[in-house]
Amino acid sequence: MIKKSLCFIALVVLCSCEQQESKLEAATTEAEQTKTEGSTEASWLNPEYLTADFNGDGHSDTAFAVIINNKKGIRIKHGNTNEEFVIGAGKDFGNGGDDFYWVKNWNIVTDSMTYEVTFMEEGDIDGSRDIKLEHPAFYIGTEEEGGATVAWKEGKYVWIHQAD
Repeated sequence: MIKKSLCFIALVVLCSCEQQESKLEAATTEAEQTKTEGSTEASWLNPEYLTADFNGDGHSDTAFAVIINNKKGIRIKHGNTNEEFVIGAGKDFGNGGDDFYWVKNWNIVTDSMTYEVTFMEEGDIDGSRDIKLEHPAFYIGTEEEGGATVAWKEGKYVWIHQAD
């Protein structure tokens, strides 16, 4: 009876060790995937980052050029809360799609007003309208085709189309 009990205890300990080793391997693999597939700060835009109080909370926020899973985009980190937002880089955003490969320049926008190009249902340009900017924002785009102002409005980042 003692032999059976000892064998049972040894079997339980052995299984427990194997499960712990398996969990450790899974955690290590997940961490490696996060490094590989996660946000990588990149130098495809100049400057590599922009800093301003994008959400108007009185603390500096930073927007970084990133590449995630081979798709370019922008990671915005709020300075007060460390909350992060990703636009592009695999996540659709406005008319910019999920890969900002087309973005060639960006800069801080400190104007209190900007304009937004409006479109008809068929996709033709309808005109434009004025948009009030309550906080600093940033422009992303190209010199030839235009782009968008990215601004914090009503608790989220929005795409304000600038030109085509």
